[in-house]
Amino acid sequence: MTDRLRRLLVLTSIVLIATAAAATGETVKTTPAKGATYKGVVRAETITVKVASNGKTAKVSLPGAPAFCQGGSGPQKQSSKPGAISKGGALTVKIGYSAVGGHTTFATVTVKGNFFTFGKSTPVFQGTVKSSFAAAGSKECDGQESFEATKG
Repeated sequence: MTDRLRRLLVLTSIVLIATAAAATGETVKTTPAKGATYKGVVRAETITVKVASNGKTAKVSLPGAPAFCQGGSGPQKQSSKPGAISKGGALTVKIGYSAVGGHTTFATVTVKGNFFTFGKSTPVFQGTVKSSFAAAGSKECDGQESFEATKG
């Protein structure tokens, strides 16, 4: 699926959700809960999105780079910076992964998504995780997966 088509699907989903909420009289809030932690699951690993107390940035943590192929790797360390949250509640964060004790990045994971609160329901972060592996011949391990993280 191309990035252009993916964006179109995400935008269409947002419009449909907002329309449905408006039709039922519920409000849709597209900003995160300040200082909140959102947790979800990606390929059997817990993903954590921690929003800053001012609600302007968020840090994403995922223990390992999700591989979409057979095999595995040893212990990994992640490196990332907090990402800016747009006024519309969008967030993009890149996480680099290297072997423990190493300095060469072998995988990059991009997390993109949006914060939502539908009426009085629990706030959520709906997003996608896209893995890209650097090693030659490892492109079959690249992939992406959608997820939902809820405020804990």
